[in-house]
Amino acid sequence: MNTSASVLAFRDERAFFSPSTPAQLQLVLDQALASGDFPQREATLLKARLAWPDEPDTHIALYKFYFVAAEYNKAEAAVWGAMRQAAKLAGFDRNYRRLNNDSAAWHKKAGAERLYLFSLKALGVCRLRRGRVLAAYSVLKKLLELDTSDEIGGYAYFTIASSFFDEDD
Repeated sequence: MNTSASVLAFRDERAFFSPSTPAQLQLVLDQALASGDFPQREATLLKARLAWPDEPDTHIALYKFYFVAAEYNKAEAAVWGAMRQAAKLAGFDRNYRRLNNDSAAWHKKAGAERLYLFSLKALGVCRLRRGRVLAAYSVLKKLLELDTSDEIGGYAYFTIASSFFDEDD
């Protein structure tokens, strides 16, 4: 079997989140994704994070894996890792509460700013899944403040979080 051909074919169906993910890391993440064995997939993703701790893709792949597995506590912890790395790469404060429209070029279509916004959305969704509605609301409200045209798609989740506070009784 031609491994490189299968990886390339698989790559067409899966976009990496960072524009500069190292080729070796891409192969490891693809290997994890292709594994049908939950413990093996988790172990591969954790090894990738140890080997490439500064690459946002390692954290993003891990939080997506945990989210699909309904391991929302672990997913949220991995989201924080992705946000930390994206903020470091872009040169802004990792604490979303301290950010505003002038903190970064949030309108960019690619790059660390975009990765941060996607991870901020993931944080809000993880918190919704964990039943932490007020915490989700504050995260998603900040996302909409930074992503004013809702390109990341946080508005739908913000609406869900907001619905818990409606007083139409």
